Amino acid sequence: MNDGPDGAENAVIAQPPASRGMLVSGLGFMALAIALGLLASLKVGFAAERSAVKAIALREHVTGDIVIALVQWVSWLGEPAQRSLAMVGFAGLLYWRNRPWAALVMVVAPPFAGATSSFLKEVFSRARPEVVPHLDTVTSLSFPSGHATNVMAIYLLAALLLAQVRRPLWIGLALLLAAAIGTSRVLLGVHWPSDVLGGWLWGAGFAIIGFRLARMKEADQNEKRSPILTSRPESGA
Repeated sequence: MNDGPDGAENAVIAQPPASRGMLVSGLGFMALAIALGLLASLKVGFAAERSAVKAIALREHVTGDIVIALVQWVSWLGEPAQRSLAMVGFAGLLYWRNRPWAALVMVVAPPFAGATSSFLKEVFSRARPEVVPHLDTVTSLSFPSGHATNVMAIYLLAALLLAQVRRPLWIGLALLLAAAIGTSRVLLGVHWPSDVLGGWLWGAGFAIIGFRLARMKEADQNEKRSPILTSRPESGA
C-alpha cells in the first residue's frame, strides 16, 4: 500500500468524476450570462447601473492618488500577460504532478472562455460607460468584462483542479481575487456592474465544465492503468 505523496495523488485521481450536475451547473452559469447580456442590450436597469457607476467610480483630483493606484494595480493583475503567466504556471504544476489531462484543460478552457467572451462583446455591442472619465485605457466593447471572465476561468479552475485539501478555502480565495479584479473595473469607470457579473458567470461556467472534463478523463485514464485481476487455480496438496 502506497502511503506517500504519489499514493495520495493517485487516490485523488481515482475518485469518480464529478456528477452530471456539474455540467448542468456550468451550462446554467453560461446561460445566465447570455440572459444578462440580452437584458443589458435592452437597457433593462440602465438607470440603476448608471447611478451605481456614478456613485462608486473613482475620480482624479477627488479620490486619493494612492487609492487610485491601488485599484489600478488590482486591475493590472487581470491583464492578459499576468493572467496568462498564472495559467501556464498552474498547468505546469499539474503536469509536474503527472496530471497531463488536467494540465491540458488548464491551458485550453480559460483561453476558450476569453475568446468566446470577445465574441459575445460583438454580439451584444454594448458601449462602455461614459459616466466618469476612464482611469484605464480601453478599446473594446463592454459586455461581458474580459478581465472578469478570464480571471474567474483561470483561478477558479486552478482551485478546483489543484486543491487536494481545504478545497473550499482555495475556491474562496479564487473567488475573492476574481471579485477584486472585477470590481476594480467598475471603480475605474470602464465597465458597467452587469458587464462584470456577466464575465464572472461566463468564466465560472467554463471553469466548472473544464473541471468536470478533466476529472472524467483522469478517471478513464486511471481505470485503464488499473491491473487486470486474473484467477489462478488452487494449488493441490
